[in-house]
Amino acid sequence: MPESPYIQENVPFLEKEPLCSIEYQVTQLPYKSTSYENGGSVRLEDWLIQSGYPDDGEKLARCSQVVNHYQCEGGHDFYYRQHCGREYCPICGQKGSFYHKRRVLRAAEHFIWAIPWGNLTFTIPKSISESYLPKRYLSILQKAAWEVTRDNLGVEGAEVVIHPLGQAENGLHIHFETLFNIIGTFGRGAVPLIVLENIKKAWARKLNEIFNLNLSTTDVKYSFVTTKPKKWHKLNYIHRPVCTEDAMLKLSDQDRRYILSLKGYHKVKYFGCLANRKLHKWLRKHWAPMRIRNIPMLERKVCPICEKKMRYIGWDWVKDIPLKNVEIHNQNVWIDKAVASFLRQPQEGKAL
Repeated sequence: MPESPYIQENVPFLEKEPLCSIEYQVTQLPYKSTSYENGGSVRLEDWLIQSGYPDDGEKLARCSQVVNHYQCEGGHDFYYRQHCGREYCPICGQKGSFYHKRRVLRAAEHFIWAIPWGNLTFTIPKSISESYLPKRYLSILQKAAWEVTRDNLGVEGAEVVIHPLGQAENGLHIHFETLFNIIGTFGRGAVPLIVLENIKKAWARKLNEIFNLNLSTTDVKYSFVTTKPKKWHKLNYIHRPVCTEDAMLKLSDQDRRYILSLKGYHKVKYFGCLANRKLHKWLRKHWAPMRIRNIPMLERKVCPICEKKMRYIGWDWVKDIPLKNVEIHNQNVWIDKAVASFLRQPQEGKAL
């Protein structure tokens, strides 16, 4: 394949103040569920239980109401609020939730190295995007999106995210968001029109091969970001909860069952140098070692006093936490009063 006019030289352009050089604040939303009117008062957890998904329904019902009890070697007690992590949960699936922010932070650690980021949105014909594509085809399409991005833009790695629904939330609309670092352009992110046309034609050829179609071109959108606020906005948008409780309740029963059938499938995949098995080796080769962020001891389930890993004791209901022995550290964690007193003392050079 001829060299892309988009890539001039393989010269890295390092972000002087990386995106994750300061801690990204995570704010947990209020713990409450909402009833939805849909021919009567309907909650998704009720529909799940009644439709043959009792485990999912119970997980939603118990989300944030249960804590895991841990204890360190020194006998200090810690309680961590338990979340179900499901995108359609009224708590975990909200924009700005703990799980949303965690997805954004994990993705950010792959992309902080270059100043410009590129984003390609690959769509597929309506008749296919509204159908129940098997996981095998989703995997093939994710890889195809990466190959089109790699071959036409010369990038070394990319993230491909599946969005099963569109912004209208009125039914299935499967499409693919591809995010990648742009290097070798000295901070420039614009793409010549001829390259965009080649990308559309290349995606059409992929779809023709996969689905036996006869497309000459397709709808592919390109954008790029260079400033930190726009980067955060881009990450939040791409990794936002798509199949939320509200969106799920607007779907037909058949569409809901399809979304549930994708449970366990990796909707976010990294390719090339950004793949998990290659990322650290690639970074060591091309970039000076950098510490992205300090993970506090409590987040790592290490006691700040003993500095030893905590052991799991069991689970309890939030209402049964012995508040005479522990106090609230944040909305998700209760810690031993002795540990809380220790943390209030000035600490030197430790990520507590």
